[in-house]
Amino acid sequence: MDPAYAFEFTVGETYENEKGMFLVLSIAKDDMVIRWQDGEEAQTSLELQGRIQNRRQWEKTLHQEKTTAAKPAPKKAKASKGAKQASGHSR
Repeated sequence: MDPAYAFEFTVGETYENEKGMFLVLSIAKDDMVIRWQDGEEAQTSLELQGRIQNRRQWEKTLHQEKTTAAKPAPKKAKASKGAKQASGHSR
């Protein structure tokens, strides 16, 4: 497996790809058997599913960064009446 795509899967754990949530049933060498929620099973490579997980995490991080950048800056607190009077703006 290419270290750039290293992702640790665990038998019995649930993950998600474009097809939906899946359970890892077994891992042997560079392959694993997974089962989606609809009961369909498939043998797939660790590399492929790892690349999918890494890309999904990158997309999630990118979305969070865009959401954070799009939020307006917090408004400054208005000065209290006492502060205005002290500066010579009394009536």
